[in-house]
Amino acid sequence: MDYSNAQLIDDIVLVAKEDSKQNFFHSSHCVEALVHAEGQIGKALEILFCKYYKIENLPKSKNLNKLDLNDLLQRRTEEKEALESIYGDAFIEKIKNQVWIIKMKLGYLINENEENIKNKSNLFQKDICRLYLQGKCRFGIKCRYIHQQPQSIEKSKTKKDTYFILEIRFPEDCKYPYEPPYFYLHTNEASFSNLNCLRIARKLYNEALVFCENGIPYIFSLISLLENEHEIHSYLKNNKEYFLDQYKCLFPKFIEKENDGPSHYKKGSINKKNRNEIAISNIIKQNNQIKIKFINKQKNLQYLKMMEARRKLPAWTKIQEVLKIIYENQVTIVSGETGCGKSTQIPQFIFDDWIINATKEHEHIEIICTQPRRISAIGVAERVAAERNECVGDTVGYQIRLESKVSDNTRLIFCTTGILLQRLSTDPQLKSVTHIIIDEVHERNAESDFLLMILKQLLQQRPNLKLILMSATLTTDIFSTYFGKIPVLDIPGRIFPVKQYFLEDIMEISNYVLQEDSKYTRKVKDSFELLNIHVEKSNPKILTSIIPKDKVLDENLTLPEIVGRYSKYSMITHKNLYIMDHEKINFELIEKVIEWIVDGCHNYPQIGSLLVFLPGISEIMFLKDILKDNRILSQKLGKYLIIPLHSSLSNEEQSLVFKKTKDGIRKIVLSTNIAETSVTIDDCVFVIDTGKMKETYFNSNQNMESLEMCWISQANALQRMGRAGRTMPGICIHLYTSFRFKHSFLAQPIPEILRISLEPLLLRIKILYKADNIDLYKSLEMMLEPPSQNSISTAIKILQNVGALDPNCMLTPLGHHLAALPVDVRIGKLILFGAIFCCVDSALTIAACLSYKNPFVTSFEKKREVNVKKKKYAIGNSDHLTILKVYKKWIEINSRGNDARQIFAHENCLSIQTLQTLADIKHQLLELLVSIGFIPVNIKKYPTGQDKVLECTGIELNVNNDNYTLLQGLLCAALYPNVVKVFTPEKSFQMQFSGAIPRQPKPEELRYQTKEDGKVNIHPSSINSCVGFYTSPYLIFQEKIKTSRIFIKEVTMVPVLCLILFSGSGIDIQLHNDTFILSLEDGWIMFAVESYRIAKLLQCARTELVKLLQQKMEDPLLNLLNHPHGKKIIKTIVRILTDG
Repeated sequence: MDYSNAQLIDDIVLVAKEDSKQNFFHSSHCVEALVHAEGQIGKALEILFCKYYKIENLPKSKNLNKLDLNDLLQRRTEEKEALESIYGDAFIEKIKNQVWIIKMKLGYLINENEENIKNKSNLFQKDICRLYLQGKCRFGIKCRYIHQQPQSIEKSKTKKDTYFILEIRFPEDCKYPYEPPYFYLHTNEASFSNLNCLRIARKLYNEALVFCENGIPYIFSLISLLENEHEIHSYLKNNKEYFLDQYKCLFPKFIEKENDGPSHYKKGSINKKNRNEIAISNIIKQNNQIKIKFINKQKNLQYLKMMEARRKLPAWTKIQEVLKIIYENQVTIVSGETGCGKSTQIPQFIFDDWIINATKEHEHIEIICTQPRRISAIGVAERVAAERNECVGDTVGYQIRLESKVSDNTRLIFCTTGILLQRLSTDPQLKSVTHIIIDEVHERNAESDFLLMILKQLLQQRPNLKLILMSATLTTDIFSTYFGKIPVLDIPGRIFPVKQYFLEDIMEISNYVLQEDSKYTRKVKDSFELLNIHVEKSNPKILTSIIPKDKVLDENLTLPEIVGRYSKYSMITHKNLYIMDHEKINFELIEKVIEWIVDGCHNYPQIGSLLVFLPGISEIMFLKDILKDNRILSQKLGKYLIIPLHSSLSNEEQSLVFKKTKDGIRKIVLSTNIAETSVTIDDCVFVIDTGKMKETYFNSNQNMESLEMCWISQANALQRMGRAGRTMPGICIHLYTSFRFKHSFLAQPIPEILRISLEPLLLRIKILYKADNIDLYKSLEMMLEPPSQNSISTAIKILQNVGALDPNCMLTPLGHHLAALPVDVRIGKLILFGAIFCCVDSALTIAACLSYKNPFVTSFEKKREVNVKKKKYAIGNSDHLTILKVYKKWIEINSRGNDARQIFAHENCLSIQTLQTLADIKHQLLELLVSIGFIPVNIKKYPTGQDKVLECTGIELNVNNDNYTLLQGLLCAALYPNVVKVFTPEKSFQMQFSGAIPRQPKPEELRYQTKEDGKVNIHPSSINSCVGFYTSPYLIFQEKIKTSRIFIKEVTMVPVLCLILFSGSGIDIQLHNDTFILSLEDGWIMFAVESYRIAKLLQCARTELVKLLQQKMEDPLLNLLNHPHGKKIIKTIVRILTDG
C-alpha cells in the first residue's frame, strides 16, 4: 500500500478493551472523517484534529499569503537536520515535508500513571474483607466489607519498554513557522489516559500559536516543554478539557444531503409474460382451438404418415395400459428399454386422451416432461412436434436455460430439471400443471433426486397432480419403495438384437497384436523375450486348468492365470491381456476396431453410424485427430463424417448428430456418456464402448471437487449397448473384458447427490420452504438416498462463509437474493456487488463466463495458440479480468460489421457462438437482477446474441466499469475464502555490469498454498501458470479440482486491501515488534500498517461497508446514490482501493 499522501507515525498503542480507550478519536468520528475525506487517511486525521480542537474556522492572516513557500520549506528542512543531529534515531521524517515523529522517554508521566493505578488498587482492596480472604468471616452477607477476591491489576510495561511518540503533521500549504502544525501524542502504555494525550497535544498547539507570532522555528522548544515535568503536571492538574462527544456528528446532517433525489428506486420490469396470469377464459378458448386443430389434423397426410411410424414403436402396443395405470394411480413408473418410444409417446398418449375425452372436471391440461440435459429436451420436443405435424412452440414446446420455445397454446413442455425447480421457487403448488413426467430417472442426477423429494411432499397437497417416472432400466424397486409400492409398467424394447463383443473377443477377431514397446503396455516382471519363450513353450492344456479366483482383477493375474481365465482364446490374445495396461484407454485399439468395422472381413452391415463412447472432451479431440490422419477414415476421402458430441458444445454443434448424411457417407460419432440416454442416433448400428467415464466427486473433508476417470457400471454398459440396433441388428464392442463387466463393475452408478457439493440444494430448500427454522439435516434425510452429515455440514459452512446463512443457519437477506439467482452462490454474490458498486456490465460479463465458459475455442489443436492469445490480453495477473478485456474488445469490434467480427474471432481463437451465448446469459442475469429489485431498469426484448446490457443499464450504473482494482475487490467478496498464498524462494542474486541484483524467481520456483489443503498448483490454462512475480502475495480462485494434482482454476491476484475490505472474515488488530498488523483467518492473512489509527480506520470503513450492504440486501430498491451515507461510503471504498 502506498501511503505517499497519508503516511503516519508508528502509533505504539495497544488495543484496550473498553470503548472509551479504543482510540484517541472515537471510531464513529474516524469513519465520518474518512468518508468526508473520500478515503484519504491523512486528510481524515487533519479533519479530526480540527474538529476536536475546534480550529477549523479560525481566521488566517492575509499577510501569510505573501510568504515565499520555497523559503519556508528550506527553513523547515534546516530545522529537520538540526533535530536529527540532536535526537539521532529518535527523530524520523516519515513523509518528506509533511510528517515528523520523535520517540521520547517521559518517565514522569509513567511514574504518575503507575502511582494512580496503585492508589486505585489499594483503595479498592481496603473495601475487601480480610477475614473473608482468610476464610474466617462470621458475618456473612451482613458484613460491612466486600466478600470477593481482589481483581488482579494488569502489570504495565516496564519503564524501559515504555515510550511516547510525538507526531507533528504539517497540513498542505502550512506556513510554518508562521502557522502551527498539528500535534498527536501516543504511547505504548495501554493504561495511560488517551484523554491526557489529547490534552497535552492541545497544550503544544496553544504554545505553537504563541511562537508563530515571532516566525522562528520552535519544534525544539515544544519538545523541551514536553520534557518539563513541572510544566506538564501543572497543566494536566489545572486543565480538565473534554473534547467532542462520541454521539455528536463531526458535520451537520444537512451537509451530507447532496441531493433531493428519491430514497428508493421504482422497480424495473422485464418483457416476459407470466403463464400463471393468463385468464381462465382465455385458456378455455385456447383449449377449444387446440381440439379443433387436432380433429382437422386427422385428415393430414403428413400427420397420418407420422402416425404409421408411431404405431410401429413398442410403446404404442401399451397405450391403453399406460393410460389406465396413470388414471388409477397418482404416481406411476414406466420402465422401457432404449428405443421403445416411451419419451416421445407417453406424453402424447396423455395429451391426445385429454383432447378426445376432456370433461368439465378435467377441462385443462399442462404436461411438464423433465429431461436431464438440454440437448434431450430440445431433441424430444422437436421429434414430438414433428410427429404432430406442427412447429415447436405451438402445443409442444421446450424450455432450457437461455432458450424457450413456448406459447399460450403450449400444453406439453419439455424442459431441464433445473427449469422446473426454478418454477417451483415462484409457484410452489404448480397450480396449472396437471402431469409431471420425469424422464431418465434412473440416471440419479442430484437435481432429479431433489425434485422427487419436493414432489413427494407436493403430491400430498395436490391429490389431482399426476407423477410419471420413466426409466430405461429395470431397477425400479428403489423408486417404487420410495413412493409407497407404486405400480410399474414395463415396455419391451425393439426386436432387433445386439451382438456383444468384449475385449478378448475383438482382439481375437481383429487379429490385434499389442506391441511390446507400445505406450499402452504395463510393466511386467519378466522381460518380453522370456515372456515370448514362455508363451511359445506353454502347454495350453495345463494352463487352462488354472482357474483364478473371481476376486482377482485381470491386471493382477499371472500369464498362466490369464490363460486359465480366457482358455478359449489364442496365446496372442492371452499375451495382449497380460501385458496391456487395462486402466489406459487404448486409442490404437479403437482405431484398429473402427478400421475393422468399416473395412474388415465380416458379415456385418456396411452401412449405419458408428458411436464411440469416451470419457471426456480431451479424449474425444485426441481420437478425432488420430482419425483425421488415418488412411481409411480421414474425412478428406469423403466417406466418413467425424462428429464430436459433448455437453459443452453448442446446441447447433450437438444437433449435427441427428442430421442425415448424403448417400455413401457414414457418421463416426465420438461421444461422452451424454449419448447413453439423452441422445438417440436413429441410424446407429455399431457401438464401441471404452468402459470409462468422468465423474465429479466432492470431498467434503477437503472442500474440493475432483474430476476422476472411472469405470462405468453394468447399467451404463447396457445403456451403451442399447444405442446400437435402432433400425437393424446392431453390434456393441466393449473394450474391457467380460470378467470385468461381470465381477468388477457396480450394478448401478453412484447417485450424484452422494458425490457433489450441496450448497445449491440447501439454498433451494431454504427458498422453497418458507419457514426459516427448517432443519437442513432432517430435510435431506427425506431424499431417496440422503447425503452424508459431513457433506451437509461442509455446504452449510460454505454458505455461511459467503454470507448466505447466519450462524443459526437462517437465510440472510443476501441468502434470499442468492437463492433467487440460478447460478453458483459465488457468482450470484459477484453480480449483486456489481450492481451496488456501479459496475453492472463488467460484473455480468465475468459472471456469464464463470457460469458458462470462457470465449476461447476448446480445440486441442489450438491449445498452444489459445494460451498465446490469452497472454496477449493478460491484465492484473487475473484470468477473470483478462477474459473481460477480451470480451470488451469483441464488443468494440462487433459494432464494425460481420467481416471485422469474423476476422477478430479467427485471429484471437475466439468462438463467435460462445460470445453470442455469453451475451444472452448476461441479459438473463440482468433480468434476474431486475426481478429482485437490484437494477431499476425496464428491459425490452433484445436480439439474440447481441449484448445490450450497457445500453440498457446506462452510465450511472456503470461508472466503475473499467476500475479493475475495484473488480478485483468484488471478485474477492464473491470468491472468498478461496484464497491462495504465494510463497517465493529465498532471495538469490545475479551479477550484472552494475553489480549484483536480485534474481526474479522462475514460475516453477513459486509455491502456492491454501489454508486447508496445503500445496496446490495453478492450472495450465490460467495466464498465471507462467508468472514468476506478483505484486501481492495472495490470489483468489473460482474452482479447485483434483486430477493428476490439485489445481486451482480461474485465478486472480488480489491486493491485500481488497481482502481487508471485502473478505468475509473478521479483522483483528495485533501488535508485532512495534508494528501494527491487520490479521484475517487467525493470522493466515496479515497486512502491516503504519499505525494503529490506520488499522482502526480501515476496520471502521469495513464495518460501515458491511452495514450499508446489509441495508441494501434487506431493501433492494434502496437508492444508495441518494442514501445519507451510502454514496460517500462507496466512493470512499473505491478511493481507498484505487489510490491506496
